[in-house]
Amino acid sequence: MANSWRGDRLPDIVRSMASRPRHEALRGLITELLREGFGAAFSELEHERYLVDNSGRIDVAWGATVIELKSDLRREERDVLARMPHYLADASRGSAPGRTTVGLATDGATLLAYALDRGTLAPIGRYDVDVEHPEQLLSWLEPLLSPVPEVMPTPIAVALAFGRYSLAFGRAHAELQRLWSEVGENPEVRLKRNLWDGLLRQVYGDDVGSDALFLQHTYLTILVKAIAARVLDLEIGDPAEMLSGRLLANEGIVGAVEADFFDWPLLARGGDDLVRSLAAETVRFRLRDVKVDVLKSLYESLIDPDERHDLGEYYTPDWLAARVVAAAISRPLEQRVLDPSCGSGTFLFHALRRLIEAGREARLPPAEIVAICADRVFGIDVHPVAVALARVTWLLALGDLVQDRPPTLTVPVYMGDSMQWSLRPLGASAEVLVDVPPNDPPLRIPAGLASDHNLFERALDELNRGLDTLAEPEAIRDAIARAGATAEDAAMLGRTFAQLKQLYLDGRNHIWTFILRNLLRPVWLSHPDHRADVLIGNPPWIVYRHLSADMKDRLREALRSYNLWVGGSLATHQDMFALFWARGAERYLRDGGTLALVLPYAALNAPVFAGMRDGSMERVRVAITGGWGLERVWPIFGAKSGTSTTSTCVLFGRRDRDGLPPAEVDRWVGILPRRDASDAEAADALAHMLAPWPRARTLISASPYRRRFRQGPPFSPRRFFFVEYAASGRLQSRREAPRVRGRVGNLDKDPWTAVAPPEGPVERAFIRPIALGESIAPYRLLTLATGVVPMQEGEILTSVTADAHGHRGLSAWLRDAEAKWDEYSNKKVDGAPRASLAQGTNHLQKLTAQAERMPIRVLYTKSGTRLSACWIEDDGAFIDQQAHWAAANSIEEAAYVAAVLNSQIVLDRVRDLQPVGQRDPRHFSNLVWTLPIPGFDAAEALHADLAAAALRAAEVAARVLLPDAAHFTAKRRIIREALVADGVAETIERLVDALLPP
Repeated sequence: MANSWRGDRLPDIVRSMASRPRHEALRGLITELLREGFGAAFSELEHERYLVDNSGRIDVAWGATVIELKSDLRREERDVLARMPHYLADASRGSAPGRTTVGLATDGATLLAYALDRGTLAPIGRYDVDVEHPEQLLSWLEPLLSPVPEVMPTPIAVALAFGRYSLAFGRAHAELQRLWSEVGENPEVRLKRNLWDGLLRQVYGDDVGSDALFLQHTYLTILVKAIAARVLDLEIGDPAEMLSGRLLANEGIVGAVEADFFDWPLLARGGDDLVRSLAAETVRFRLRDVKVDVLKSLYESLIDPDERHDLGEYYTPDWLAARVVAAAISRPLEQRVLDPSCGSGTFLFHALRRLIEAGREARLPPAEIVAICADRVFGIDVHPVAVALARVTWLLALGDLVQDRPPTLTVPVYMGDSMQWSLRPLGASAEVLVDVPPNDPPLRIPAGLASDHNLFERALDELNRGLDTLAEPEAIRDAIARAGATAEDAAMLGRTFAQLKQLYLDGRNHIWTFILRNLLRPVWLSHPDHRADVLIGNPPWIVYRHLSADMKDRLREALRSYNLWVGGSLATHQDMFALFWARGAERYLRDGGTLALVLPYAALNAPVFAGMRDGSMERVRVAITGGWGLERVWPIFGAKSGTSTTSTCVLFGRRDRDGLPPAEVDRWVGILPRRDASDAEAADALAHMLAPWPRARTLISASPYRRRFRQGPPFSPRRFFFVEYAASGRLQSRREAPRVRGRVGNLDKDPWTAVAPPEGPVERAFIRPIALGESIAPYRLLTLATGVVPMQEGEILTSVTADAHGHRGLSAWLRDAEAKWDEYSNKKVDGAPRASLAQGTNHLQKLTAQAERMPIRVLYTKSGTRLSACWIEDDGAFIDQQAHWAAANSIEEAAYVAAVLNSQIVLDRVRDLQPVGQRDPRHFSNLVWTLPIPGFDAAEALHADLAAAALRAAEVAARVLLPDAAHFTAKRRIIREALVADGVAETIERLVDALLPP
């Protein structure tokens, strides 16, 4: 394929496809794509090929691929599902033996891939064309149409080949579901699934595991183990050898691959074939040429973004990890480096690359460089899939040096609980508890023995030998004592062996050596002789309010032990990362060692994290030595469409040092071409400069208005509450109960985007105007939304209570909405099922607070780049959660407050306190009331002048002609321009300046 066609013509083809062209035009584009992109000969392409039974025609056929062309798959997918099985059955009659026939359906903008699985149509992939990245279409189609060897393993290429919408995943996932249905209840398989779930719950504090996620993790683990074998150019004959790690162990590589939770498919019929087929998919990548951590892109492309958010998983882009590594590791050949939450291994990869570069500059022999790597760069993570990824990433980082490894190379990446939640006091010593699901007593291991690497390995050998011979516990106790353990520790291990023996007899034994060896590694790494010089990484960001009740208790007590707990209104803002900062320094860092962690921007200035910054942390002293402010860099962490992400910083510290943070922070600024930008692209896009350390935020109110303003309720899901009038038939809508349907919009979120909105007649008393954030402009109310508000005389109605009051239309509407809420709302709060629809709508009484009729209310926007405020005199309207509101005692007070809030002066004084979104500051919330804005006093001349000026501004704003089609932000801008032209804006600014002293 000529590079000129890729560069000159392919972008035009993709752009034309994205427009959903007409049938013949789309056929021409697909034909050109096949011929120029994949070398299809004209004679091989068949158009309008009749089926053998003449029951239909295939639009385009090429080899074992059939293509169905549609006008708009959003409407015609059902037709595809009906026709495609016939097309695939027909095409498979002439396909080569062993080759799967694949069907593609496309309207140009979207491509859907299918295969037949035992006669049943199975979706195996989806791709939405991206006009900004036309090459991605070829990468997605490549494994289907023309497998090409020796592909560069870029993050995009790997994600497209193996990610959620790839053909490889589609095929494998369907097969995994079949295998799971066959062996999912096997005792050994169930044990592994429960242990996996327990590990996730241990760190995330909630029930996050599901069978679907377990199957995804199985797929991913098989894939990365195959990649590990490919790095060494090993032939994969026996799948069990590959999954257990024996294949690599035979080559002298230990710890890169181990038998774990995810070898269960081998117990099912056809499991071997699945493993071999996945391994074969990795052959085309030149894996020794990787330049970055490609596996995190694969993980992110598989696991749902909401799921990763719930787990606190924000994987660091390579350009940032490389810069943090360079800043934190000054002597790479000498310093021991530990990432206590290593994820897919991004920081390990760049630490190793830095060490290798230093070794080559020092002209060290290759085998010595590899040996130093194994002795200097460590990783821990409790997530079993993250560990599998990180181990292979560690190996990939060696590049060609893997050929020059010493006779035995141990990959020092461990599956373990770095926060040591399971470490419990035991007299003068301590023990580690290892849970045995579902309800067996925990296994007990002496912490002192676990911290002695050689002694612990000998003890494990004795346990394994005892299980092989079904020895008596007393014999194992004595053998472990002879190996060097104390009498007390040997007695405890004797009792533990008795439990292991019973598990063995119950058929639940095949995982315990793996569990014990890995989970106890953190104890070994926290021994003073093994601690790190540099603690580096990106720990989980999990806010306290998102944890289960049990995990909240544990985090609260842990933070209290370091004097980092702040209660009251700040309690819900506590975060898991603060514990990683404190406990990581205490247990894994040597005196004088360096911390370098990627954290939320709030670590620099939020009051809840003041203890990390001001030296009041107890049990371990850590002085902050520097910080990077990344709030002006976008994008860093991925986000779902339509949402923004937490802004970011990097915090550097030194153990056993005192002192306040420096006066300045290194602020980085720039817009990256994409989240996974290369180092060169980041260098071109970013600039940095010294800036004052961010001013500490405070929630202490300096204004009496703080107590009066409230946020509106969450009308969510939006399509259950925001409505539009439905078209009526010949009988028309009833005046007292018009027919409405839930309004569908681009602000809807999963899973509700796939849920049909309610529709039907609703009594007019419950159809009310709602002021949204976008309804608010300076001194003027824009368009209000229409909504169903199920409240009567301060009571939130349900379908049952609405029916009891005789509101049949509202009752039917709520019955439909409640049923869908119960089916699709699967999140939990404090470990219990999520609140009912009615409870969610009235969270913190935000809806019932508006039950009282209020003639005048002041409104201001919750978020945005500019603060906008106005007042509303409709006492029947409700206020949404994107706005804050308060009742005003008079029109003059409403005007006075609106004038202050609309001023540039107030915006400038709170801007540096605002959290930063994708590009700009966002969320005003209650920050404005930290300013000393006095309550309105009509006797004060300055207050009266401000009110009069604001009323004048409202008259100017009301006269502005606003284009109906304009976006609300454009309408706000037009109004502001009119206020400036009139001169009233300048008058208000001067008055606010006089009201608020600098």
